[in-house]
Amino acid sequence: MKKPGGASFRAFRVYIWLMRNMYGLRIILIGLGWAMAGSNSASAQAKAELNAMSALPITKLLAKPMASPVLADTSAFPLNYCTSLPRLEFGKWEQDYAKYERLLTPEIRRTQIGLGYRRGNVQVWWCQPSASPHAQLDTLTRVTNATQLEGKWKSVLTRTIVHQDSAALREQKFYRSAQFIPSDEQAEVTLANGRFTLFVKHGTAAPLGKIGRQKYALVNGRYLLVYGIIKSGGAVTQVGLDSVGRLVLHSCAVTERKVRGQYLTYETVLHQTVFERQQ
Repeated sequence: MKKPGGASFRAFRVYIWLMRNMYGLRIILIGLGWAMAGSNSASAQAKAELNAMSALPITKLLAKPMASPVLADTSAFPLNYCTSLPRLEFGKWEQDYAKYERLLTPEIRRTQIGLGYRRGNVQVWWCQPSASPHAQLDTLTRVTNATQLEGKWKSVLTRTIVHQDSAALREQKFYRSAQFIPSDEQAEVTLANGRFTLFVKHGTAAPLGKIGRQKYALVNGRYLLVYGIIKSGGAVTQVGLDSVGRLVLHSCAVTERKVRGQYLTYETVLHQTVFERQQ
């Protein structure tokens, strides 16, 4: 398995500060990217959960079968909206995941820095922001021309979905789960003159606050690379346009856990924001 790789809004202010002042710390503070919503608290919680999980029986570490959609899952934006997942079959899972490798350019690969460590007999690998999670933005959304992104956009959906696939190696079976995490975050973005400007608020009554303004580049019709001084230190988001012209941003963190010969677990924390054009 090649290491997956991901980005979000609340940590963007921290990301910009790091990019301007402390680029060297990006390797140490890899979780503080333009990453998933609530990245600071979520990262601490994720590490605590990983530590606790290493002592659990193998059956507890595997994802549960996909549950029925939760109430927040609407007909307009189901949990799998604009999202592709590998088939849950041995041999085909890897094959489906690998087909996205051709879309990763050297420019995007240079932005990917992961953290690997062991906790007991569990080997863990973590990357945030990630450019190639196992829960991929559907390739049907690819942007043919960068000018299609230009303009002012307002969010109509902001949420986090935790996709988890687990493989029991001895039984050669895959399991899949998806957890929905609602958000009251609202965002507006403007893409113009090679600059990405972001405004965010929480709740309907709160005012919009400017989070940052950075350079951006559309890479391979699929990745939005937001950067400061150098592109290799930038943050990557999967970007696309759906069938009715809405802008879709997927910002991801990924975790891989494995015990040799027993199980593999792949988790994508996907922060999904959908925008409609205002101008």
